[in-house]
This record gives sequence, structure tokens and C-alpha cells, in this order.
Amino acid sequence: MSPPPSSLPLRVIVLPYALGYFISYLLRNVNAVIAPSLVAELGLSAANLGLLTSAYLVGFALVQLPLGVALDRFGPKRVEAALLLVAALGCGGFALGHGLLELTLARGLIGIGVSACLMASFKAFSQSFPAVRQASLNATVMVAGGLGALTASTPFSLALPHTGWRGLFVGLAVLSLAASAAVYRSPEKASEGRAQPIGELLRGIGFIFRSRAFWRFVP
Repeated sequence: MSPPPSSLPLRVIVLPYALGYFISYLLRNVNAVIAPSLVAELGLSAANLGLLTSAYLVGFALVQLPLGVALDRFGPKRVEAALLLVAALGCGGFALGHGLLELTLARGLIGIGVSACLMASFKAFSQSFPAVRQASLNATVMVAGGLGALTASTPFSLALPHTGWRGLFVGLAVLSLAASAAVYRSPEKASEGRAQPIGELLRGIGFIFRSRAFWRFVP
């Protein structure tokens, strides 16, 4: 019988989720590096580049409330592994894109695909490790995100002349697939307590959407 997740080495659970958040920040910041190449090859304007950046953030934001339901209902492992496949699809679509619409849709898919990387890791850690370890584990994931942002700067700038921006996104698609597989293979401890019925969860989302306080923050 395999040991419970809480007694497994930290790396078995923490590293896959840290890799996911690393990729999330890579993809969030990579447009700043490839922008000159997009302008030169596709003739994009500054407004077009802003649209591409916002497409990632819009996709990311739109799924946050459904994401909470999915994490509670299906668990962080399955949700993040599935969404990282969406991120890989978005990266592949971006690598093959030849127009603003194609690139915008691909960036939206990428935003959706990495939307669970932080919250899924927090939930996985809360299920698998005692409360006294949560702060350090969560900090580890945040550090991984910072390293992703740093990697999207100088390292990507050095790689860009050799791979081109399309090659970078092919590599990011492969990395997202690898992260999805790593997360899916990680052990997961079942959440304690009863699972809420899906109807109850959806009513909770409805309550949020009817809240005036929520709509004051949405813009």
C-alpha cells in the first residue's frame, strides 16, 4: 500500500504545481519579449499588442468563479492537469497563428489554461499537508512564479534569435503538456468533509453575481 500523500517527499506534490505556476508567469510575460518580432512579422500596432495582453487576462478572469466550483467538485489535480492541456493548445495555436484574431483567441485559451495554477496548488497543499507547513509551501509556489517572470525576460530574449517567437511557443506547448502530466501523476489526498451538491455550488455563484459589492469590484 502506498503511503498517504502527507508522508510523501514534498517534491512529489510541490514540484508539479510549482512548475505549473512557473509556466503561468512565463506565459503572462512572454509577450513583452516577442512584441518587436510580432510587429515586424505581422505588422501589429501597439493597440493590437495591448489586445493580445488583455485577451490573456480576460480569459484568466472569466473562469475564476467556475474554477472555484471545479476545484471543490473535482479536486485540484484533475482540474489543473486538464486546464494545462488547454494552455498547451493555446500555445500551439499561437505558434501557428497568422493574424490578430487567431493570436487573440490563442492568448485567451492560454489565460484560461493557466487560471488554476495558483489556487489549485494552494488547495492541493491544504489537503495534503498540515496547516503549519502551508505558508512555506505557498511561498515556494510564489517563488516559482517569480522565476517564471525572470525567465521570460533575458533568457527568452537570448533564445528568441535562435528559435523565433513561434519556436518559443512550440516549446511552451511542450512544457505545458509535461506539467499537465506531472500534476496528473502527483498523489492527491481526498478532501475532508462532504462534497457539496453541484446545485448548491451554482447557487453560490449566483449569489455572488447578484451582489452589488461584487459588481463594484468587477471593473
